[in-house]
Amino acid sequence: MVGNVINSDNKKFSLFVTIKCKGEKKFRVAISDYGKPNSLYGDREILVNQKRTIHFNFPVSPKTLALLVADLNDNSSKDFEVTTMEAPLRTYDIWMDSETEDFLTLATHFCQVSGFEAGTPNGRIFSTEDKMFTIKYFDIIREQMGGKPLNTPARIGHRTGTIEISKIKYDTYTIPMRMIIILHEFSHKYKNPKIGLEISNEIGADINALYIYLGLGYSKVDAICVFANVFLKAQTQGNIERMRKIMDYIQKFENEEFAKAN
Repeated sequence: MVGNVINSDNKKFSLFVTIKCKGEKKFRVAISDYGKPNSLYGDREILVNQKRTIHFNFPVSPKTLALLVADLNDNSSKDFEVTTMEAPLRTYDIWMDSETEDFLTLATHFCQVSGFEAGTPNGRIFSTEDKMFTIKYFDIIREQMGGKPLNTPARIGHRTGTIEISKIKYDTYTIPMRMIIILHEFSHKYKNPKIGLEISNEIGADINALYIYLGLGYSKVDAICVFANVFLKAQTQGNIERMRKIMDYIQKFENEEFAKAN
């Protein structure tokens, strides 16, 4: 296991991590808010054959990041070399209205701190200064009638616009995963109707969320992983179609079909 401390200083950047080893080995590469629980900004398991470089995007970062690289076959091993290099973050020239920018102020802060903040049975309140947007942070989301625990990480009130988040789910997600989930819920209420879609339209919420998420420079890997994880629990024809459209949209976005790279 090899650790490193990165002075991220709340800046936006990309980090390239290069691993050199003898032969072929499987590694875990994890980057978190230094000293904070449940605060992963990136978490990958990769196969390295002598040398491999991967990169992580940080549209947001804390003051200090902790990088941890571990040989998955021998956690105590240090028989490998790790080097890092910072680079400018690739973002896109997306259009955002003031409503979206206002929500992002709340969403970004919440996604960064929710891992080490408490949820409550009644829903702890996080809101924007103007009270336009509200998040209720539950220990676990339950059915309104009967109180049965639900598997969902998040949901939004179609009438109120209040977003409910489950701590038991969010604790397991990286910050980028949290962001795409919360943007998906936001898009149901605040984006779908603006393009003539029903609030309940899932694919519309997926695409609207991805436009913002990818445009800000967040990693496609985390978005794909969290969507796939949710869909695997319910492999319906509708979810298979959603995953296909998500992958198609990401490819087209990277080809700059929807926004130019900065």
